[in-house]
Amino acid sequence: MNVRILLSLLMVLVMAGCGNAAGNKIDKSKDLKKGATSGMKTYHMGRFAIDVPAEFKLEVQQQKIRYAEVSDFLWKNSNHRGKDREDLWQQKIKLINKKPKPVNNNKTIIEERMLQGLGKWAKAVVYHGNYLVPELIYWTLLVDYGDVAVWLTLDGTNNEMTINNFTNILSSYHYGSSQNNKGNYSLRYGVISLPYLEQESTYARFEGHPLIKKLEITMNETHEEESKKDGLLGRLAASLMTGFASGVDIDKVRTGKRTIAGMKGEETILRMDDGMKKRLNFIWRYAGDKDSGNRPKIVFDMESELGQEKEKIKLWDAMLDSMRAQ
Repeated sequence: MNVRILLSLLMVLVMAGCGNAAGNKIDKSKDLKKGATSGMKTYHMGRFAIDVPAEFKLEVQQQKIRYAEVSDFLWKNSNHRGKDREDLWQQKIKLINKKPKPVNNNKTIIEERMLQGLGKWAKAVVYHGNYLVPELIYWTLLVDYGDVAVWLTLDGTNNEMTINNFTNILSSYHYGSSQNNKGNYSLRYGVISLPYLEQESTYARFEGHPLIKKLEITMNETHEEESKKDGLLGRLAASLMTGFASGVDIDKVRTGKRTIAGMKGEETILRMDDGMKKRLNFIWRYAGDKDSGNRPKIVFDMESELGQEKEKIKLWDAMLDSMRAQ
């Protein structure tokens, strides 16, 4: 079996549902912006912080809180951002207008409106985002806070509830992060000062490191308790035992239980060779506590070519050991 297919299969198993490494204690009294170990950069994601090798570039960070998709970004020039703001808004309107029109309606956009009381400037577009469900109304907002801005998209069938929800979220946004992030939900550049309620998720992908092809981090709330056989190690063992790895040479570098930030997860580090491609695959997975924002389902997935194994494992261990709750 092609190694890419096998890896995809394993990740499907991981998302559906180690020799032991000693954890390096993190000094939580440090300012999180300055708390990264040498050669590492701190990233804040959801209700956690993690140190990642500085050579990595964050390609994607997607997040959702209380059913709203949210992302923040820095203006290139906050003193002359009016034109950039208008350009971004028109680009968004063009994309929305390309969506299929709802049944029995000849237009997608319902209205655009300025909003008061959010940031320094805020605008919303109200539209039919799902042509098959015309009663589902979408709101996309751009809110300018000065140096930083936030995009938010939320849908629902009750506009009053939708407005109350996004107003609460956006009124709680603050640019910057600090040592005292407890209880906050972190985006890329700022925080939302709201406790966990429901529907939180984070996805981040890093690329560009000379030794590592990619690093992906996924966090999702879960509403179910997982049995041991559905865990990472149980599913991996089952897939190997039933012949999914036929034709692929797999060496287990390290597998077992591993506790990160107080969460007892499972780890696998595998060498894989299908005769055409050889690679290392690193996975750490925590099944998640039921209905918890502070202990969600978490998956770390890192992939590289073979070679310089000790250096790569050292980087992997440093990243996992740096993870801490905010």
